Amino acid sequence: MRVLVTEPVHPDTLVELAAAGHDVIDRPADLMAALAEAEAVLVRTMKLGADRIAAAPRLKIIAKHGAGVDNIDLAAAKAAGIAVTNTPGANSGSVAEQAMMLILGLARSLSAQRIAARPDPAIAIRDLEGRRLTVVGWGASAQKVARLAQAFGMAVTVVWPRRAGGATDEGLPVAASLAAVLPVTDVLSLHLPLSPATRDMIGAAELAALPAGAIVINTARGGLIDEVALADSLRAGHLGGAGLDVLAQEPIRADEPLRDVPNVMLTPHLAGMGDRGFRATGLMAAGAIGDYLAGRLDPAMTIVAPPAA
Repeated sequence: MRVLVTEPVHPDTLVELAAAGHDVIDRPADLMAALAEAEAVLVRTMKLGADRIAAAPRLKIIAKHGAGVDNIDLAAAKAAGIAVTNTPGANSGSVAEQAMMLILGLARSLSAQRIAARPDPAIAIRDLEGRRLTVVGWGASAQKVARLAQAFGMAVTVVWPRRAGGATDEGLPVAASLAAVLPVTDVLSLHLPLSPATRDMIGAAELAALPAGAIVINTARGGLIDEVALADSLRAGHLGGAGLDVLAQEPIRADEPLRDVPNVMLTPHLAGMGDRGFRATGLMAAGAIGDYLAGRLDPAMTIVAPPAA
């Protein structure tokens, strides 16, 4: 197939595609011309809306490099008979490590420690042991964050509607609802896709329900948090900090509400870019293209199934 790769991927991904006999178009200068010829697209975060899908009459499969597919117009893909796949879990370890880095950096006031010329008793250093972590969502990255947090002695609760009020297979308690657990949450970590149901799910009311000094972490998708409300809560001194690898608009814009807010750690959507995770994600996406040709798409990776033969 003629495969359009829209953004940088691990070099082994390109090697894999070429070894499989595909004609690879790697980050062309003329995107629309390449779309017109593409039979497969391997995409990371670039928007593939209805207009771009309509401009790709030969397209058979969109292979998403990552788990979230909110940058793809799924309805337009389905209407055009285009399969859509993703790579669940491929970079979950990398994302979990980034989440824990942000949690530790905020709890230990890493930025303040780094710039202090000498020991400063005013720098707040909080231990994680005994603190209460709530993970929202129960995919691969959430599960790995929970295990890492338990190794630090944190008490973990899960928000997972499918098991509300019960427990995970690992025996962790599942809250009856997000609202029920927020008042007893020291660290809130989000691990959900962005959808109409989850957009701005953490707003002013949810932030106010958290205990004073709580930390909010988002390594999932920008748009899950109302960033203006988050900035207001941080400026008011209610929250102890926020760590975000994702923003509603990326790259960060000049008027981003969180740009100059104290106690914020912003990273540039690199949580899944650890060397091992980045390679695994690319190879899984490339493999999905081969699976499509062989007629054996993995249901666990299939977001939009190809039309029946």
